[in-house]
Amino acid sequence: MKYLLVISLFLSAAFSQANANECIPANRFTLEREESSFPIVYYFSAPDEVVNTYPIFIICDGSESKGSERSILLVRDFFEERVRSLDLGYLAIEKCGIDGNEIDKSEFWNRYTRSQRLKDHMQVIRHLEENPPVGWNGQFIFAGVSEGGPLVTDLSIICPNTIATINWSGAGDWSWADELWQFFEHWKKNSFWIRLYDSIPRWLPFSSDIPSTRPEFDALVQEIVSNPTPDLWMGGMTYLYHADAFQKPPLDYAEIRTPFLVVAGAEDSIIESCDQFVQKGLDAGSPITYFRIEGMDHYIRKRPDVIDKSFEWLKLQISAQGSSK
Repeated sequence: MKYLLVISLFLSAAFSQANANECIPANRFTLEREESSFPIVYYFSAPDEVVNTYPIFIICDGSESKGSERSILLVRDFFEERVRSLDLGYLAIEKCGIDGNEIDKSEFWNRYTRSQRLKDHMQVIRHLEENPPVGWNGQFIFAGVSEGGPLVTDLSIICPNTIATINWSGAGDWSWADELWQFFEHWKKNSFWIRLYDSIPRWLPFSSDIPSTRPEFDALVQEIVSNPTPDLWMGGMTYLYHADAFQKPPLDYAEIRTPFLVVAGAEDSIIESCDQFVQKGLDAGSPITYFRIEGMDHYIRKRPDVIDKSFEWLKLQISAQGSSK
């Protein structure tokens, strides 16, 4: 069976045309995992000049698919200049099995779920709280893209010391099954051949392991939930990954209590899901700001103007936090 990288078209955050060999893993740290011999690898940098206390900005990248496994260093480097300009600490955490240029694909796919990512992030966060970097004021800013969007939503709810959260192309009210099916339908209607990334001159046809009808897809969803194995695949990702995502409980929007920016492209396949996320959040009294960008698809990397606008919003939240003390 061919395993085509369809999910990474939807969820991946390939922001740079540089390859991982060009990324220098400065300030690399590790923590032991209880359930794996492969450590949590993360990168942390304090501001260039620590004049005052500072919050830590945590960037969470998008998903991986079979054959596209890569380091978070690409995404980290993409945002570094903007983060540095705000005098923030900067933190990025690798997915299990990845350490810069070294990727253990067996370890990666045997562990890769959204829940594992959340667990890894919380372990690093608790470690920092117990061993605070010099100058850190104990506060966090979260920014996530695509799959990183649901991750930063959860982190901002779990961590009461959150200043602000930015969710790029990853805020959705629908279940993973509904969003995934909508993506497949959107893809089939718009193009049979799709280029993987702007920087990779390859074109991939629609995957043969995706059911052609919704009833068949729903039956496969139940099969996947009943058999969450890393040895079977659908759409370039394991049953283990999908089963974990399919079973995520609905969000309690009232738990979003700190400034929360949602950025979504009107041409994204999940735009209706994102619209519902925002509306339900506002109805629950959550402090959500919505940038709904006409003409933009899922890929925020194509719109540096929107990224700059997002950081301007963040700058206002940091300023407001400082003035309220």
